[in-house]
Amino acid sequence: MVTLRQLHALATLANTGSFTATADALALTQSAVSVTIKELEQQVGVELVERGRTVRLTAAGKTLCETANRVLADIHRTVAGLRSVGELQGGRIRVAVGPLTAATFFPRALALFRARHPLVAVDVLDVPVEQASQRLAADEVDVAIGSPGASPALATVLRTEPLVRDRMHAVYARGKAPPAPAGGRRMKWQALQHAEVILTDRVSGQWREVFLQLSRAGVALNGVQEVRLYSTALEMVRCGLGMTLLPAFAARHLDAAHYDVRGIEHGDTRWEVHWMMRAAAATTAASEALREAVIEALGSR
Repeated sequence: MVTLRQLHALATLANTGSFTATADALALTQSAVSVTIKELEQQVGVELVERGRTVRLTAAGKTLCETANRVLADIHRTVAGLRSVGELQGGRIRVAVGPLTAATFFPRALALFRARHPLVAVDVLDVPVEQASQRLAADEVDVAIGSPGASPALATVLRTEPLVRDRMHAVYARGKAPPAPAGGRRMKWQALQHAEVILTDRVSGQWREVFLQLSRAGVALNGVQEVRLYSTALEMVRCGLGMTLLPAFAARHLDAAHYDVRGIEHGDTRWEVHWMMRAAAATTAASEALREAVIEALGSR
């Protein structure tokens, strides 16, 4: 009976063109590979390999090799599928998220994931956004959602995928916003030059990039307060102490009974959120399922 071991040896020999290279690839001796191929030829009753200074498959060998590749690929997919099912029947995934992500779309993503995969535990670490990528690089979490920052050292150890690239919005207390521009147009950044802006940790993460872009455009905001938490900034806004800025995905979460939101026309200035993993880490079924839940939660905004 033809065995998978024999088919694997034939397929590898076809790729390497050498008994020596095939032996290295399969962690066998050259004589063991030669015996395996000879046994396969005896099983099928025809010569499969032309032996000489170079090694080539015969026409029959090529035909059998095509079948062997299909069989091996099918088995690989089946095993990978079974492994994925097993991963989603238990285990744990650790996730670091920035504060704005944690307070907006991530709870819905987590609820979707838990409803589908209740046996997989998710540990959530909500940290200042600049720490999310650092915790990931230090192997303290498996996944991070936030800003990768501009560190060249982190760029070499992380792989990132953009999830969101949102416009910024101006947020005011209800009744405190300036009149909306005619025709539904967005405000200009210049309209905020003299506004009292409550900033949130502008030296870290995505805020740094936003302020650099504004500076290049010649726009300087009048920051009257700078706080650490978005909940603090929003409560200050609600109490009439100033206005603040939020990306679209966060502005949509606000209660219209307490806040007025205005879109801002600002060229390429955007707020970005990334899905991040370590470059050397394999994508697991659990991490992929969580990523899909995050994308779905963002799409249902």
